Amino acid sequence: MDLGLTGRRFLVGGASHGLGAATARALAAEGARIAGASRGRQALTDAMQPLGGVPIAVDMSTPDGPASAVDRAVEALGGLDGLLVNTGGPPQGSFATLDEAAWERAIAGTLLSSIRLIRAALPHLREGQDPAIAVILSSSVREPIPGLVTSNVLRPGLVGLIKSLVGEIAPIRINGVAPGRFDTERVRDIDATRAAETGLSFEAVREQMRGRIPLGRYGDPDEIGRVIAFLLSPAASYLDGVILAVDGGMMRSLP
Repeated sequence: MDLGLTGRRFLVGGASHGLGAATARALAAEGARIAGASRGRQALTDAMQPLGGVPIAVDMSTPDGPASAVDRAVEALGGLDGLLVNTGGPPQGSFATLDEAAWERAIAGTLLSSIRLIRAALPHLREGQDPAIAVILSSSVREPIPGLVTSNVLRPGLVGLIKSLVGEIAPIRINGVAPGRFDTERVRDIDATRAAETGLSFEAVREQMRGRIPLGRYGDPDEIGRVIAFLLSPAASYLDGVILAVDGGMMRSLP
């Protein structure tokens, strides 16, 4: 299937590694032009170079970071047709262990950065071709994850934002993706923390998690990258306000 992305212009958040980098690869493979944003300058440059993408080193958790990323992407690409909102995972921990500073980091890095990025991008997307936004969420929007109370609180808030914006920003489409267990640095860190807390080995924790997934394995980031590229493309032109679980069947909750 031709997704109709040739020449389309995208700003991809968190593009230096993990799900953001995988999405950038999928979009570029379909002929899109990419500007990738991330804090890690060298890792971002390494990820963008083979794609012909524009690296934008920026801290999205700062008040001015998202608008700066959008301005630099628009300057480099000549406009914007699509946006991937993808933030670093908020701090791990339970409600009892997280202090005020941790909550402030989580809110700034996960919620406020997303709001600011979308707000800054909207004027440019309104002038784009078949404009679309995708937001990477978490399985925590369907089922709380032990030890990730910040995600359990903030990711559902982003679902509320998506559903609210559907009626406000049309014909710009906005959809969310709720990943399950993908083999990324973030998930490896979570599994390592779980192993330390439980006294189990790292591999034993991962085996337990694989046991919850009907397909019996963690996902490859490129598998979700291709899904997001589809959601951002004209091929998905009648999908709007959808929260799509990409999890190998792990989440059993009803929509």
